[in-house]
Amino acid sequence: MLPRPPRIFAADEILTGRVQLDGYPFRYIYIVPSAGSLFAGGGRYRFKTGNNGPPDEMLSAVEFLETRGWEMVTVDISGHVCCMRRVRA
Repeated sequence: MLPRPPRIFAADEILTGRVQLDGYPFRYIYIVPSAGSLFAGGGRYRFKTGNNGPPDEMLSAVEFLETRGWEMVTVDISGHVCCMRRVRA
């Protein structure tokens, strides 16, 4: 039996092409920020001063996947997780 594929993917893995979801067998996934973007701002977001790395990185991955048949379902209030689903054709 093959191992079950993950449902949680780091945004940088999607943006750099290390993860490709074209043949992904499930409909729902989570996108989380990369560890590098979380620690780049000292763990605090400053939306008004431009230190919005983790949310920006996640939403960039969301927008990229939207061009490939996925849509965002929700984002948690803390800005640490986006839930996406594949759109049925």
